[in-house]
Amino acid sequence: MIPHYCLTMRNFFSQKSRRPNGTAQPSLQPQQPTLQPQVVNFKKMPAIISAGAVEKIEKFPNGTGGLGDVWMCTWREESWMCKVAVKSVRIPHTNDKELVEKIGKRIRRETHVWIDLDHDNILKFLGIVEGFGPLPALVAPWMENGSLDSYLKPHTDLSKVETLGMLRQIAAGLKYLHDEEIVHGDLTCTNVLIDDNGKLYLADFGLSMILAESENSTFNSCHPGNVRWMAPEMLDMPDQEGLTMPDQEEVTMPEQAGVIKPTKAADIYSYGCIMLQLFSGHQPYFWLTQAMHVIAARVGGTKPFPARRIASVEDGHREYSLRCLSNDPGDRPYVSGIVEFLDQQSS
Repeated sequence: MIPHYCLTMRNFFSQKSRRPNGTAQPSLQPQQPTLQPQVVNFKKMPAIISAGAVEKIEKFPNGTGGLGDVWMCTWREESWMCKVAVKSVRIPHTNDKELVEKIGKRIRRETHVWIDLDHDNILKFLGIVEGFGPLPALVAPWMENGSLDSYLKPHTDLSKVETLGMLRQIAAGLKYLHDEEIVHGDLTCTNVLIDDNGKLYLADFGLSMILAESENSTFNSCHPGNVRWMAPEMLDMPDQEGLTMPDQEEVTMPEQAGVIKPTKAADIYSYGCIMLQLFSGHQPYFWLTQAMHVIAARVGGTKPFPARRIASVEDGHREYSLRCLSNDPGDRPYVSGIVEFLDQQSS
């Protein structure tokens, strides 16, 4: 695979002076470096990137999510440079040195797993770099089209073929992770990126698991933005069927409920939310803007997609999506079954 996001830097010398025989003699004064495409084998790159090789392009992050900030940067080596995305992982209470050290070690350990992942629908992990906060920052190729969530806003007229194709790519990437025994843990349309050719890539996989395994009860509280896509068991919520809204003081919010590790079944629930988002054009709980309002709605038994909003979705697509959203993790399909279903729908 030729990485399209890399350029070489070559010095071209002026040829004003000439040798006695009339042939051109290069000047010792180089002109401005010229950028040209080049194949760079990232598999031979070190997992730890020198902090001096990565520079921010702008003063402020280009994106902010539940797990951190994303910076547009340049990664510059001796003979080439490329635009990259650097994700600085955010945790509360960074003055807890023991916690920071524990999570940092975990990230560095997982680096050697992530860097070997190789799939068409998994965003290539290039390594880690220091200098973007107390924890190692994650480096990946920059995607000009951004997230699928932002891409969908102006593209509201996707055809059935396009929608199924996108879902198939996401499912293929998720199947690869699950086959490698990796739980994504934060699967949303904001963590699916899209390149110039419309190809989709899963990003930010594994971070939720690392934070959960830190045994820090603040994991959920630093992760409020994606509560819309979270499986109910991840919120430590009771069965929603027939649940009535309890008194305010009796509501158990996620940050009080302790930490629950993400699972493959939880990934399937999140995938079901993505399915219905693409089929219906609406995010889960789209009518609510605040995370705490979403939590309250979920505790009260409100479904992520009102029936009237998904009534126009084809019966087979709606029923399969709702199966992924089952409250019982054991009733949800495996990702291999999702791939088979989408292949049948596309044939």
